[in-house]
Amino acid sequence: MKVSIVALLQESNLTNFIDTLNRLREQTIGFENIELIILDQAVEKTSQEVIELSKLSQEANIHVQKESEVNFASLKGKYISFFDFNYSISPHLYSELYNTAEKKGLDFVSANADSTVKTNMDASADVIKKGFNALTSLKLIKKDTLLQHPQLVSKSVTSTAVEAFHFLVYTKKLSFNYIGKLKYKNGFTFDEDYISSSIGQIGEVNRALQMQAPKELNEAIKFQLLTHMLYLIDKNTFTNNLTEEKQTIAYNELRSLLALFSSQEIKSCGIDGYIPIFKMLDKNLDEEATEYIKLLRSKRHWYEQTNKYKQYFKKNPYSLEESLSWKVTKPFRKASSMLRSLKQSLYKGVLLAAASLVKASLFNRKVWLVGEREDQAEDNGYFFFKYCREHYPNQKVYYIINEDSPHLDKVKKHGNVIHHSSFKHQLYMLVASTYISAWTFEECSYPRPKETFKKLFKKQLAKKYNICLQHGVIIHNISPYLHKERYNQNLIISSSEYEKKIIQNTLGYSENEVAVTGLARFDNLHELDVKKQILIMPTWRRHLFKINKNSFLKSDYYKAYKNLITNQEFLEMIERHNIPVKFYIHSQMQKFMDQFVIDHPNIEFLVKSTATVSELLKESSLLITDYSSVSSDFLYMDKPVIMYQFDPHNNHHTQVKEIQYNHLGMIVSNENQLMSAIGSVVNNDFKANKQYLENSQRIFKYKDQNNCQRIYNVIKQKTS
Repeated sequence: MKVSIVALLQESNLTNFIDTLNRLREQTIGFENIELIILDQAVEKTSQEVIELSKLSQEANIHVQKESEVNFASLKGKYISFFDFNYSISPHLYSELYNTAEKKGLDFVSANADSTVKTNMDASADVIKKGFNALTSLKLIKKDTLLQHPQLVSKSVTSTAVEAFHFLVYTKKLSFNYIGKLKYKNGFTFDEDYISSSIGQIGEVNRALQMQAPKELNEAIKFQLLTHMLYLIDKNTFTNNLTEEKQTIAYNELRSLLALFSSQEIKSCGIDGYIPIFKMLDKNLDEEATEYIKLLRSKRHWYEQTNKYKQYFKKNPYSLEESLSWKVTKPFRKASSMLRSLKQSLYKGVLLAAASLVKASLFNRKVWLVGEREDQAEDNGYFFFKYCREHYPNQKVYYIINEDSPHLDKVKKHGNVIHHSSFKHQLYMLVASTYISAWTFEECSYPRPKETFKKLFKKQLAKKYNICLQHGVIIHNISPYLHKERYNQNLIISSSEYEKKIIQNTLGYSENEVAVTGLARFDNLHELDVKKQILIMPTWRRHLFKINKNSFLKSDYYKAYKNLITNQEFLEMIERHNIPVKFYIHSQMQKFMDQFVIDHPNIEFLVKSTATVSELLKESSLLITDYSSVSSDFLYMDKPVIMYQFDPHNNHHTQVKEIQYNHLGMIVSNENQLMSAIGSVVNNDFKANKQYLENSQRIFKYKDQNNCQRIYNVIKQKTS
């Protein structure tokens, strides 16, 4: 056996496992000359990966083991290599490594993962100067050499041990050849896990070097370790996505590494820009150091951009419009603009002509287009469309939705589906007389690119009748979103006289532009099959919408809901009463859902691709929210609501007087009050208190299943 390959299988390389395994099989050295030891350190695997590993263990020259300990003396290969399934290798890699080692009688040979290295090297100092990628490149070491120097790698083989090995081989008096032309790639994912593990490995390597490496080599290597650590912490991923705890661990490793340098050595390293950071870390000002890194990165970016343009204008001191290239290309630019305008005009003409033909084929019958968010079918738009298709099949009503929406199938069974931004969508925008949306049609259901479409068909769009079915009962002043001056709806649907007053007072609509019919989705809130289940459904926060993960984890919003679902009293309560809990945060915040997830049999974490909000509302017995209008849906069903308002200063909506939060449910402002309120509801067998039942009767004008019919009637009346 020529080569024994010790390969670590981990979560970080599982994705590439099967493809890379096939590349090992294709090695020209012959797979029969390779002994493959797979150290299975991956906890979560797909069924395909489990099956593949099971099959592999049956092959004569492959051994799969859970244990990380490797008896190097018992390996069959003359040479040993430590391998990562993220490596992308050529079929000749191991053949060239093996032949070079044999021909020259070397202790080890190295392939090249550094694209800047072009030549071969055989001196440790030269490789160390090239930096981290060169130092950690894949190697083939003679088994006898490894056995003679057991300190090179621990018998317990981990990624950290392998990383230390890559450095330690250059601290021993071993013969080697670094083959510059033998390139390969490491296809790892640069994310927070990679940064955390890499910084931990740097710390371990540093400690190993302190014990084993000769001083002159250690001096050179410690500089490369520092350089690579600074490279890692100087990334957006570090400053924006790593938790404060992980950043602190990283800074502790950096502090340990900096302790090996004198102030003079730091100044001579060419890393002056980082010295303020080092001083902050010396005073344990970790958070300030992180903010300084962001400022440093920004300053560097604009410095580079400024220099770039300075150099450009130095070479091109004249006006761009006076340059020869500008004058030469002017006819082409003009022709390109004319061609683009011609194409748009032709397309506009074709679409208008096609629309006229479709209208004629329909005998000019009124066509309605219905939509919600482009990937959604679970709100008032969907329930109204469903009602129309079931009760008025001859009505020309169509639903606009993305072709890849998880809700597409349930809409398809009703027919008359148009894929968002398709040619048919653009065509029927001109054919239709009425646009109906749970939001506003312009906001969610215009074809992409929206601005181009609006510009081309401004005259035609101005003639359409726009109806807002609403996303939920309006319990706030939402004038920045839905004011008449912004979207100018022809008709807004309302659930009650109270809500109608809110719309008139805050959104600028007149008496005749608001119809009190009840919301379409409320027709679905009857015939309930209610479980003794808690639904936690907080709304979004404007100030958290576009922040990074690190900032989000510091927010009151995250801490409040994370504390709730990890509260021992809460967990004991749901376990004692066997209460299932569904956790569903607003779609705008679901990019952070992974940060909330805990492993508990009673708690399920849901996102919009795995849940239907209307069904969650119907089946749950208690709603815990904050400022969300879904509280009105729950009140409509005469079910208890707890409004956990721990941050009223961060509520981006203004309350109105007609429908107030305390009309909808119990208001609590801290975790102790919340636990008391939950306990009270559970002990009351999930029944709403009398005052909220009375509020429900008072606030909602209709509590029947005829809302869609009333909406249909008013639309027919307004558009006839």
